[in-house]
Amino acid sequence: MSGATKSLKAIIRDQAPRDPSLLHLQATHRSRSVWRTGAAPLQYFRRRDANQSDLNIDVRLIPILQAVDFYGVARVSTLQLDWSLLGALVERWRPETHSFHLPMGECTITLQDVGVLLGLPIDGEPVMCPVGPPPGQRWETIIGEIFGQIPPPEAFNNSRLRLTWVENLTPARLHDDAGVEEIRLHAKCYLLQLFGGSLFTDHYGGLIHSSWVHFVRDLEALGGYAWGLAVLARLYRELCNGCKASIKEVAGCLLLLQLWAWERLPTLAPVRTTIPLEDVAFWEHQLPGPHGARWLVGHSFVESVGHWMRLLHMSLFGSLMLGFLIHCQTIV
Repeated sequence: MSGATKSLKAIIRDQAPRDPSLLHLQATHRSRSVWRTGAAPLQYFRRRDANQSDLNIDVRLIPILQAVDFYGVARVSTLQLDWSLLGALVERWRPETHSFHLPMGECTITLQDVGVLLGLPIDGEPVMCPVGPPPGQRWETIIGEIFGQIPPPEAFNNSRLRLTWVENLTPARLHDDAGVEEIRLHAKCYLLQLFGGSLFTDHYGGLIHSSWVHFVRDLEALGGYAWGLAVLARLYRELCNGCKASIKEVAGCLLLLQLWAWERLPTLAPVRTTIPLEDVAFWEHQLPGPHGARWLVGHSFVESVGHWMRLLHMSLFGSLMLGFLIHCQTIV
């Protein structure tokens, strides 16, 4: 076997960084397992669908959500997630550079992407959650003051509050004669579920730290925080941790990750089957919202098979060419 053949087979067996001085975390990265064994350990992704799916926002909540700049992300929060796509992106994230390393180069999610795709404010006060309740107070008392009902002991797991308890505080649909206070309570419950279910998901499944209730106490002040910055920072942290081969679960705002991939890497996106982007007359009469709301129309992953087939053909062609080169080197 010639030296060229051995080199080609070595490339196939272990695609390590050419310069390990920069990508110095390769030894624990998921991509190492992919190149050596053909697959990485199975990973799970955290998102609480129970309180998000089939949710039609009551029109009386819209002015409140618009005032705090959360109406845009509320609209897109029900989008179906492509778990395979998310897993592939995690495998290509590099914590050393905070970017995705793709065949065509490096790219990453920016604050502009958060503001454009989700409509969250990227300027304002920093989002800082208190570690514990103020001195002399308990979380039960604070939550009772905000929501008008003290949660029972079984609604807690240490300092974390069960989102099912928050969800059951108000009816699934507001009554026709609901007053101002009932509408505001409904908005607070919805926002807290949005925090724990889509924007800041963690690894506790259906729980949210009680410190988040601090932000829904005063709805008028909620829009003064840089929520886009907090969401992006949390997602970066989850990607840096999730790209390790030993980590079995990824949380954070996976909705942002998927919308970014669909818009920035369009060959990975599903195909819109009902309303195309070229239908200017339709889009001009839609409610103003973030760029990600353009996916709130019928779209199909099946219809995008054509994109994948072209990619597979290119991949197959590349494999055949590599095999042909190895064969030629063997003959020589």
